[in-house]
Amino acid sequence: MKKSFLITVFTVFAICGLSNTLFATSQWARKTGLSCNSCHIVFPRLNSFGEEYLKNGYQLMNTYKKDYKEAYPVDAGGVLLDEVSNIFGFRLNMTPIELDTKSFLKDAGETKTSKWTIGNAVWLQAFVAGSIYKDISFFSELEYAKSAFKFNWFYFNFTNILNTPYVNFQVGNISPMEFASYPNRLPQLPNLKGEVFLLKASNGKGESSMDMSSARPGIQYFGKYDWATIYAGISPGVSAASVNQYMNYWGGLVLKLPENVIKGFDGSSFTLHYYTGTDTKYTGTEAAGTQIPQLSNSFTRFSPQINVRYNDAWDIQAAYVTGTDDNYSLVTAKKDFKYSGVAVEAGFMPSEIWHLGLHYDNYSSEDKVAATGKPVLDFQRIVPSVTYVINQNIRFTVYYEKNLTDIDENLKVDKTYLNVRVMF
Repeated sequence: MKKSFLITVFTVFAICGLSNTLFATSQWARKTGLSCNSCHIVFPRLNSFGEEYLKNGYQLMNTYKKDYKEAYPVDAGGVLLDEVSNIFGFRLNMTPIELDTKSFLKDAGETKTSKWTIGNAVWLQAFVAGSIYKDISFFSELEYAKSAFKFNWFYFNFTNILNTPYVNFQVGNISPMEFASYPNRLPQLPNLKGEVFLLKASNGKGESSMDMSSARPGIQYFGKYDWATIYAGISPGVSAASVNQYMNYWGGLVLKLPENVIKGFDGSSFTLHYYTGTDTKYTGTEAAGTQIPQLSNSFTRFSPQINVRYNDAWDIQAAYVTGTDDNYSLVTAKKDFKYSGVAVEAGFMPSEIWHLGLHYDNYSSEDKVAATGKPVLDFQRIVPSVTYVINQNIRFTVYYEKNLTDIDENLKVDKTYLNVRVMF
């Protein structure tokens, strides 16, 4: 393990030594003329200004009060056009080197040993995003990975309706936690997610099993002010055409510290997030001409969250989640199933080119496995990281994922790897 870690670190520094001539910009930097650091702490993580830019439909604040025609270089007979480069960009994700402990089995009956992965091209994303008219914007992300294409996020923003920041809508493939203090999207450590947010209703085996934070078709309202954002949304679940007769609903309140209220803590926030819905099984199913009764599972998720920012150097996010399913296994005899957990992610930037990170996940269920007495759901890990930022949107990060789950030591897999992210 020590040898592999040293090799990974050496690789990072070798690349850093060649980085002085690397330059790139994202489409928003090209559009606004602002540096990437104007909106990002360490990309893709947004700072407070970047969060407001997103809420304002990828327009600089108060754009809705100005002559919007100034933002478009071409007026083709009333059709306002922008430079294509101002809305088009790419993201690259690669893991050049990774070592996983207890992952390689040479022969049956032998002890598992470490496994190397070299040159893993994780994905390429082509994304088109930006404002296309006064207070109308969109985001579309097409990802190519493992010889397949898929759309992750795809939505329109309609902002500042009636010339007020209190009425805004997102429509399309959206996240219920887009505006929360710990949104689980665009994180400081982009290889990691708060796993407690990704637990699906009905153990993922229903017709419309969803987690709390991933993209889903829906409509979301949000209203914003200097110190608060309120949001609420509705979704049919996994597809735009509802699989069953139910809808999923969510809402939240974000309280945010405006500038100059507490020196150094500008942009810190607190969120209360609530999500509820119903999953089903056997909708419309027949067997030998006999209708099988539909089974349902009503579920709720509640999450208080906090984000502490300090002097543009410290960024700490923490969330507690409690969840309840009244029929987790989707069987005839319903029984409440409960779990809870936490997610914490902290970052410190001693300078513009270095980022030190720490990620922690822990969740478990109240229900136990009869044979072992251990929770049905059980997960715990800690991940320290070091990032070198070459040019604001080119980053190299070394991760060490330590498995802390209460399982047999021979089953625990720890990971050490170098990840490269580029956005341009």
